[in-house]
Amino acid sequence: MKLLAALLLALAICPALAQPGQPGQRGFQPPMPPPERRLGWEERQRLREQVRGGQMSRDEARERWQEERARRALEPGPSPEQRQKLRRDVLEANRDLKKR
Repeated sequence: MKLLAALLLALAICPALAQPGQPGQRGFQPPMPPPERRLGWEERQRLREQVRGGQMSRDEARERWQEERARRALEPGPSPEQRQKLRRDVLEANRDLKKR
């Protein structure tokens, strides 16, 4: 009877032990920022080369990247009229594509 109880307890605990870990542990990646806030490939490559070449420390590169990201966040985006025009153009292009 005790063996049966121990077996049932082990079976009940196994799924709880198999659950994924807490966020922040290995394998967790934060979501990507929107494209307008990302550095371009050339800019990232330039920063990497400067750090590898010893021209800039990792902390300096991180600060520069954060400044650039903050500057991009403050830049005004397209106006509502421009967004609406772009949306209409895309919808029209999709309609034309379906007709072909």
